[in-house]
Amino acid sequence: MIRFIIQTLFFLSLAAILYLMAKAVPRISDEPDNGPVNRSRVMVYIEKLDEILKAFLEKILRQFRVWLLRLDNFISKKLNRFKKEAPKETKLPPAEEKTQGN
Repeated sequence: MIRFIIQTLFFLSLAAILYLMAKAVPRISDEPDNGPVNRSRVMVYIEKLDEILKAFLEKILRQFRVWLLRLDNFISKKLNRFKKEAPKETKLPPAEEKTQGN
């Protein structure tokens, strides 16, 4: 019983320490600073290239997704057709017992 009380007190104190540490950490805002931004020409071109590349890759990935879904549909149709053409649960003929001739 004493071990249970000690463990409970330990975890409660650990929780209190974590709470105080979380309270003390300064918050970081998600809003960017509205100060002046000095960008070089190279950075502007790199950002434009980045946007073009993102748009191109998004288009390619969407086309690949459509192609992949069509392939999946084709394979599903083939499997269903094979399943319909296959005979229903074929039974094996009874095994003949070999008789020993004495």
